Amino acid sequence: MKVQESRDLAMLSELIDELPLAVKCFIEHKLDHDRSPSSLLEYTRDFRLFFSWIGPNLWPYVTAENELTLDMFNDITREHVQQFSDYLTQTRNLQYSSLVRKIHSIRSLFAYLHMRFEFNETPILKRNVFATFTLERPKSHMEVARHLQNKVLRVHEIPEFVKFVQEGVIEQNNIQAQWFHNQNRARDVSIVTLLLESGIMVSDIVNLDLADISLQDGYVIVTRQQASVRTTHQVLFGDNAKTYLYDYLKIRTGTYAPQTGERALFLAKPNGETQGKRISKRTIQAMVKKYALKFGASEVTARQLTHSFGVQYTATNTVRNMKQQLAQRNMDSLEKYLILSSLID
Repeated sequence: MKVQESRDLAMLSELIDELPLAVKCFIEHKLDHDRSPSSLLEYTRDFRLFFSWIGPNLWPYVTAENELTLDMFNDITREHVQQFSDYLTQTRNLQYSSLVRKIHSIRSLFAYLHMRFEFNETPILKRNVFATFTLERPKSHMEVARHLQNKVLRVHEIPEFVKFVQEGVIEQNNIQAQWFHNQNRARDVSIVTLLLESGIMVSDIVNLDLADISLQDGYVIVTRQQASVRTTHQVLFGDNAKTYLYDYLKIRTGTYAPQTGERALFLAKPNGETQGKRISKRTIQAMVKKYALKFGASEVTARQLTHSFGVQYTATNTVRNMKQQLAQRNMDSLEKYLILSSLID
């Protein structure tokens, strides 16, 4: 199991007792069938959002989610589902793709509870109110590409952004923030350039161990899992990433003081702690967002850095090379880069 999955499994184990028993059974069933803990953690967040919204409306006397019983779920109607969908789009201002994902998560829970039979062969849940509530798949590849068009870095912006991360952040009125930047900028710029010059994702960055990187040959080893299939890929990175990674590795031990035997490539030292630990996904996402805001590119996220690489790489490489470099198993995930590359040119 990858490091990020192990972390998500630990968090899932903490949250599961706060869920209704029926939901807990669903999560445990999916874990037994090799569903990724990271995916199930996202499902759990969706479930909790739904119950926190519908609970006060239907069961105001219930004080905790784990007090909800399966029989109570039969009180939920299709009208409630529509109202929840409206709440997500109007009050929480969710994008359509996020709305579809959340509805799909909850639908899978109710489908499981409805199809599961007791000894008397009666469905545990009388009806699946989500079954007839369908949402179209969000956007064609062209729509996805147009959505990303103003969120990726252009060719001329990439070196400017990298330079900004390395030396352009000046916190004149915040001594502590400036000290924090000075301490972490060798790590930060190496992460940013690795995202921009390899196409790997944030979870890949988190999972990287020292043994997974070859500076001499310019590649990292990443492991991906789709459904129950786990694959390992050798992903190349550029010369700038190689330079910044070399600089980071020179200061890694002295700056972060990891425990002996710490395998993680990228480390973070939380406030008040003396020893560095494997960096988290949230830390990387917050770091990239901080630099992007100061750089004047508020739409850019860690994911958009990966997209930025995909666009530039697509312009000069074959589809076969794209699949190998981006560690993708099918063409669908690559098509948006082909379209986006033509839109930006």
